[in-house]
Amino acid sequence: MTRESESELLSFCAAQRGDFRADAWTQFDGVEKREMAAVCLFLAGVDWFGHEGGLRDAAKKLLGGAETTFGTLARALRFDCPRFANSLKRRLGHA
Repeated sequence: MTRESESELLSFCAAQRGDFRADAWTQFDGVEKREMAAVCLFLAGVDWFGHEGGLRDAAKKLLGGAETTFGTLARALRFDCPRFANSLKRRLGHA
């Protein structure tokens, strides 16, 4: 995952936190589908973002129903979860 992709995802996630629309996650074309799926799975697993069910459903659609674990996807994309979480929390005012 590039810094550009991460920045796009951070902006998108911050906007969605207060105005969640499940279809927006599968229709967003600012990053590749696997990157969005990884973020969906990550956020579905944290206790501070919310929308767990909608995020898991979006990830499944983005992955075309493929059985991929979050860990496998995160490693393949080099997704820096702690940095992403800290950056998003700062944007949301949770830091």
